Amino acid sequence: MGDHLHPKKKDDFDINLDFISSLPAELLQKILGKLPIKEAARNSILSSKWNCSWAEIPDLVFKEDCTPSQLARIVDMVLLAHKGPITTFELDGEYASEEAINSWVAILSQNAVKNLHLRFDIFEDCKIPPSIFSCHKLEQLDISECCIDAPECFEGLKLLRNLSISNCYLWGITIEKLVSSCPLLQNLTLSYIFEHDNIVIHGPNLRRLNILGRFTHLSLEAPKLISASIFRDCIPLFGYQPFGLANDGSKSKILCALGQLSDIENLEIGSMFCAYLASGPIPKKLPVIFHHLKRIVIHLYGRTKEEVEVALCIFRNAPNVRTLYLRVPSQNIWEEQRIRTMSLFKHLQEVKILGFNDVVSMLGFAKFILSTAPVLEKLVIDEDDVSGLEDSLAFVMKLASFSRLSSKAVIVFDRKPSN
Repeated sequence: MGDHLHPKKKDDFDINLDFISSLPAELLQKILGKLPIKEAARNSILSSKWNCSWAEIPDLVFKEDCTPSQLARIVDMVLLAHKGPITTFELDGEYASEEAINSWVAILSQNAVKNLHLRFDIFEDCKIPPSIFSCHKLEQLDISECCIDAPECFEGLKLLRNLSISNCYLWGITIEKLVSSCPLLQNLTLSYIFEHDNIVIHGPNLRRLNILGRFTHLSLEAPKLISASIFRDCIPLFGYQPFGLANDGSKSKILCALGQLSDIENLEIGSMFCAYLASGPIPKKLPVIFHHLKRIVIHLYGRTKEEVEVALCIFRNAPNVRTLYLRVPSQNIWEEQRIRTMSLFKHLQEVKILGFNDVVSMLGFAKFILSTAPVLEKLVIDEDDVSGLEDSLAFVMKLASFSRLSSKAVIVFDRKPSN
């Protein structure tokens, strides 16, 4: 038979053939990008081409399980050996010295980094130097658990679109200045920015906003904002205290915070933020109508009638809301509201109860919503909330007896998924 029918022996292969080197550079970088940085560097000995490719990985992610000093050495080694642009630099660590961070930022700035993520565990000892704001090509910046020192002459990050700051001290600049100096900013998350009680945000292109903190003032001017989640945290010294925020007759807090959100589509607010909004005058109507607002989530404990009035103010200005998630407040004022709000929920399709403390108030709200929502499809109540009642059967029977304006409306008892 011909030679072509006989398989070649192993010795016939060119033992010098470098299979790894034959892979396209783009594929090599994708493979290396899936490996921890330390492994990618270690495997570079397998191939000369691999050795070049690992040093050209555009996305550098450091999540090594090692001591701070070991992590610093790894980052130093990779950055010093790196060639070409760096698109993403992500570091999760316990701690890094200011000197180390400063040297890394200098290299990243020279390499036109676009996405920068720095997350630490010991924020008091981690200081982000002003040079981080010299990374003018940044499009995404995510910093947590550290102290950020802004430069005296901050000119802004003109290409930044996504900004997240969590559990940080911010020195040398106000939040207002920081946000307004980033004209393309679209997504903003502020979570516990210490020593910044007065939050003023002017974001002409802002689309999504998440705020969590212990602020004492909030003013939003974001005409393109479509989604907002705002929670105010305040830990009382003795029992429940509504922040000591009495209605002082000053400008309405709900006007400052929500009065200019003309494009809002999704709004979620926490109970403590409701209490904050209730501490100022509550208008019947806001300057803008939330024509685009389709989904409202309110964690409303409603210990005061004013807090419930805040929710009603939002409802009155959201004629097209489709979905409402609500923790039912203890204040049972729904019967007196029914006649005044018969046309509030013309398009409401789904209501989900996030919890309740008072059975009478819960029944009052259910009767209110079933009798005022003409296209309601379902009222969802957590099964665990009902089963824990002293007389759950009587509660269910009472719910079932309420008349419904919508012929499609059903009451659904939902069980939370187990962890």
